[in-house]
Formats: sequence, structure tokens, C-alpha cells
Amino acid sequence: MVIDVTNEEVLTCLHALADKSRFQILQMMAKGSIATCCDRIEAYENGCCVADVVAVTGLSQPTVSHHLKVLEKAGLVRRESRGTWTCYFPNSQALEEVVKALTSELMMPANVHNHEKGECCPCPDGSPMSPSTCET
Repeated sequence: MVIDVTNEEVLTCLHALADKSRFQILQMMAKGSIATCCDRIEAYENGCCVADVVAVTGLSQPTVSHHLKVLEKAGLVRRESRGTWTCYFPNSQALEEVVKALTSELMMPANVHNHEKGECCPCPDGSPMSPSTCET
């Protein structure tokens, strides 16, 4: 399944990850570093509940709930109800799509700077610019 990520979605994800606590929570979830007390989450799922995050981070329950809600709204985690438990899981596919979007929007294609062949940045008319006039 391919997700088409817009610039607005990328910015929402970056905003969510700009907070150190949210970044660390997602990082621990993705690495499976948060042990869970919930018997409804399998170890391979890298899931957790709010109480698990509270135990690991020392943050208050309302703060953790808020951080998980922001991460969920950004699409970086998904929430599932399992019985009476609310479980959270990292959304690896969304993270991959954000990285792809950032790469495509912010990285110069490898073939644009070809100094070895005496070509460099293409001019607007499509002809190559010489390395001596390249601004990189």
C-alpha cells in the first residue's frame, strides 16, 4: 500500500517529532524498548499502553496521553482498543513515507552535480552548466 504524503502531512509529522519527549517515546516504541504490562500485546508488535510509557519515562499519565494523541494525529502511531486496554503501536509505514517525502523534496538528485564528466547543474534550457560556473 502506497501512501501519498503531502507537504502538510510531513510538516505535521515534523511538528510532532520536534518535541523531545514525543521523539523519545516513538523511538523507544519503534525499537521495542518499552516493556508492556498488557497481556493483549505481543512482543513482536512493539506496542504499549499509556501506563507502560509512564513507567519508562517518568512523565505523568496526562502528559503521556497528550503526547500519544499528538503522535496518533500525525499518523506516526496507531491506536487500537483491545478489550479494556487502549494500545499504541508505531506506524513504520508512515515513518518510511515521511522519510521518502523529505528525501524527494529536500535532496538534490545525484545526477544533477556531475563534476567528473565536466557537467553540472542544468540550465533552465536543459543544457549543462560548466563546473566553474556551478554555485555548489
